[in-house]
Amino acid sequence: MQNRTKVSIATGKNRIEAVHRAFEYLGGIGKWVKPGFRVLLKPNIMSTGGTPMITHIDVLKGLYQLCKDAGAREVMVGENSVCGLEPRVQFDFIGYTDALKRLGVKVVFFDEEEWVYRARPENLCLKDMHLPKSLVEADIWITVPVAKTHVATVSTLGIKNSHGILADEDKARHHRLRPEFGSSLLDKFIDVLAVSKAHLSVMDMFDAMEGQGPGFGDTVEMKLILAGDDVTAVDAVTDYLMGFGNLEPPLPRKAQERGLGIADLKQIDFVGENPNDHRQKFIPAIGGDVPGSDPPGVEVLRGDMCRSGCGMPISYMIDLFKLVLGKDLKELAPITVLCGDNPPPPKDKRFIFVFGDCAIYSTWNYEYRRKPAFIGPWWRRRPAYIDVPGCVPLSLSWIRDFAKLIRGYGPILSLTSMVEFAETQKYTFAEGVPLEKNPRRWQFDPEFRKKYAKEIEASHQPEYIYKNESCKMSGKG
Repeated sequence: MQNRTKVSIATGKNRIEAVHRAFEYLGGIGKWVKPGFRVLLKPNIMSTGGTPMITHIDVLKGLYQLCKDAGAREVMVGENSVCGLEPRVQFDFIGYTDALKRLGVKVVFFDEEEWVYRARPENLCLKDMHLPKSLVEADIWITVPVAKTHVATVSTLGIKNSHGILADEDKARHHRLRPEFGSSLLDKFIDVLAVSKAHLSVMDMFDAMEGQGPGFGDTVEMKLILAGDDVTAVDAVTDYLMGFGNLEPPLPRKAQERGLGIADLKQIDFVGENPNDHRQKFIPAIGGDVPGSDPPGVEVLRGDMCRSGCGMPISYMIDLFKLVLGKDLKELAPITVLCGDNPPPPKDKRFIFVFGDCAIYSTWNYEYRRKPAFIGPWWRRRPAYIDVPGCVPLSLSWIRDFAKLIRGYGPILSLTSMVEFAETQKYTFAEGVPLEKNPRRWQFDPEFRKKYAKEIEASHQPEYIYKNESCKMSGKG
């Protein structure tokens, strides 16, 4: 591994100017982009949110101009958004599709193209995966993340942006922090880096996010663009600008430990702006596994939770409830959310929301199941609880499930419109290529399986978003 690397830090009156200046400090993008090259830009377009939830389009415009000036034959922008969301829908909604096409950029949606199988047995968790054909065939690909805090990984930058080059099935695997059982979200991201490391990283830090990232945080105006050919180093410098200590955030540190870049600031040469002139102290995100963050009207009863497993979507749920459902929840209360292994029994049997496989099976004999309360009109009575299966439940279907639980209770139902609009019913499967099964907790945790063997054996296995968990289906549907 190289002993030193270089990261540029640039500012400007706008993002396009800052992108150009960042590469001037590095000696020009022509060091990497050669005449006739096909270039793929991979932004973070996780959903239909605006800046700083997603990469600003002006950063992509600035890179497009530089690549074309360097003689690139074709510049593409590609993405596979949050699991279960069609990237085409996200791009169309925010206007990126038309804007990029008018510019001359080819927009590719990874979920609609052919997947290329890659195996790396020496990886720690994700020993095989599927990459989009456009990325594999590009002469160079550039990761273009936006700087944000994150409830599970401290920050979400260039290394984590690679999650969006995977098929949804691969995203769902090892999405938890249980390294003792060979399943770790952090190691999984480094596994992806080992298979397909971006040639360049360009960090959109003009407006960054602090607090409840990656989706519900607050904007921090930084007016910076960072660039370099070491994804790990660009992440490390961005983390430092966000106020984190040297080698403190886990992803760059783990990448360096595995020989996949430099994270130690003492081995990084800064060009352009002095990082100490721009460093701020970002407010970190609080994960859903942390008690005391529940919104009024909701009580979250937590068992043993994976921070990057159910802890992450639970935190999204809490933030979403705080954002749009405050008054409704106060009037509807109490709503109880059970999550994790062996959560405390609920005191009230009305409106119980059971989130994730651990909570479902470890509460199999709780009172609310054996003698449930019922809700709804006499002709459509139903138990007053909803199970949301998955390890972890990555589909946004939990929003629809929650609406079903409290159906008939005022404007809270408007929450489902986002799901009906944005969530796809199609999932991507690589043709004819088997994958390991999507590991539910009892499949990789022998103690959990042993403890709840009878309940698991007696249950009717829930309907998962992945209809064939061995992923042997052909085609894309």
